[in-house]
Amino acid sequence: MSAPGACAPTVELREVEKGYGELSVLAGASACLEGGRAHVVMGSSGAGKTTLLRLVAGLEEPDSGEVVRPRGRLAMTFQEDRLLDGLTATANVRLPHGRLRGRALGEFLEREREALRAVGLPVDARPVRELSGGQRRRVAILRCVLAPADVLLLDEPLKGMDDGTVGRVMSYVAPLLEGRTVIWVTHDPREAALLPDPVAWRVEDGLVRPA
Repeated sequence: MSAPGACAPTVELREVEKGYGELSVLAGASACLEGGRAHVVMGSSGAGKTTLLRLVAGLEEPDSGEVVRPRGRLAMTFQEDRLLDGLTATANVRLPHGRLRGRALGEFLEREREALRAVGLPVDARPVRELSGGQRRRVAILRCVLAPADVLLLDEPLKGMDDGTVGRVMSYVAPLLEGRTVIWVTHDPREAALLPDPVAWRVEDGLVRPA
């Protein structure tokens, strides 16, 4: 994780065009998202918010223009949880840490257990397919924010959670976002208040603009 004040990866779009068939999603979009900051991206359904994340993640390529992607390590929470259903919550959260051994592994396992308890998740041997939808969502969020990544991309991470669960999750998650480059996509402008000193953006009419 990048320490606050350290050189953090910046994301830049330069005249990006992206469409699917006859549907134009981004049309000459340019933006510079400062590294080491939280960025909240809003816009109507279908405006291109998820496309923006996929371009930054390298899962899509622009039709024209350029996406300057961060060189640091990246983790992402998709709209779908994308968990390994046969594994436990702890095993899913631990997936980005496969190289840990010995004392480092033991320390992470303790941190992981504390994280699960903090957001109201059980620490037991149940596979995640037996968890509720809201519980699975919290596992996906923890896997992302606990990953050894400099850049975090989160697509509607709090969707479907009640206010009490959101408060509990963000009490634990928000401090982990400090000093990292975060792009947080949401339909709910209230979520901006949950993030540390966020920069607000809006995707509309094919462009990415400061909100």
